[in-house]
Amino acid sequence: MARDGAPPKQVVLVGGSGFVGSNLAYALAQSGDFTPIVLDTNDEKLALRFGGRGKCAFRRCDVLTDGAVLEAAIEEADIVINLVSHVLPKTFLDNPLGVIDVTLHGSMNVINAAVRHKKRLMHFSTSEVYGKTGGSEAPFSEDHSDCTLGPIDNHRWIYSTSKQLLDRIIHAHGLAGDLEYAIVRPFNFVGPLMDWLDEGDGAEDAEVPRVFASFMSALLHERAMQLVDGGKSRRCFTFIDDATSALIHILRDPEGARNQIFNIGNPGNETTIAELAELMRGIYAQEAGTGRPIEIKDVPAEQFYGSGYEDCDRRMPDIGKITALGWQPQVDLQETFERSMRFCVDNASALGVAVSREAV
Repeated sequence: MARDGAPPKQVVLVGGSGFVGSNLAYALAQSGDFTPIVLDTNDEKLALRFGGRGKCAFRRCDVLTDGAVLEAAIEEADIVINLVSHVLPKTFLDNPLGVIDVTLHGSMNVINAAVRHKKRLMHFSTSEVYGKTGGSEAPFSEDHSDCTLGPIDNHRWIYSTSKQLLDRIIHAHGLAGDLEYAIVRPFNFVGPLMDWLDEGDGAEDAEVPRVFASFMSALLHERAMQLVDGGKSRRCFTFIDDATSALIHILRDPEGARNQIFNIGNPGNETTIAELAELMRGIYAQEAGTGRPIEIKDVPAEQFYGSGYEDCDRRMPDIGKITALGWQPQVDLQETFERSMRFCVDNASALGVAVSREAV
């Protein structure tokens, strides 16, 4: 039973067996207020996250082709959470049409079903919607900051464009009165099960994970940590347990969160990527007891990602709206990476095998 004596609300997480979804499903299952049901194409990360602790229903579903499964799950749900997307920057450049297909068209299938069945929707947007502006624009406000993107031939922004259009469509449904929603914009969530750990073969066609898994893989295989364009960009990293706590605050306060957009991040954990590389190298040396320091090597963005890549120099959230719901981040930068890295060290083999096959 939920805390108020009512039965737990049934929450369907579409695209929910990735990094955020598997951790959120676990937090929902532990909360007592919600019963998670995950729809996705595989359950490998989900199985690793639960590890026999608690239960989570799983239904195999491709949002682009399994319309009947998606429709039935949303019809019976109390709350729908949309996590459908391609999230890896290298994919934005290598397969922009695939990013559009999954992120935009797949999400529209979820949104349209939520409208048809009048279901409350939590939609995962991204801090990338704020675009290439940074520096003097930070911190970014959900309701006031401009969303400025690069030129069309820089496909770095195709994911951001897809997500921004979805935000606008959802907002329009809210104005029309046919959808109750909360949009969340994550700022660099990090923690157990983020991306994969590659097997260290250095294959040129290997997919490139985000910065944490990229650095972690380099450390585990004792090869150079590649620092893109000197690592000058600044980011605010948020431990996944803090993030899932914020998301549950939103789910538990439907009136306070109604038709609102929320940044979720930890401004106190701001660091440059170069500083992050040094931090992770130091933590790894202490955790693993290694003697020889791993090299940190500067590489051009075009060499690392390919042509058409741009970046934002600083991405910091204004978190006033989510803190008004009673949430505050708790985990500092050092602990965030100590806990995240310890999980990778303890589960390197499972991560390398189970996660490398995932498309998203």
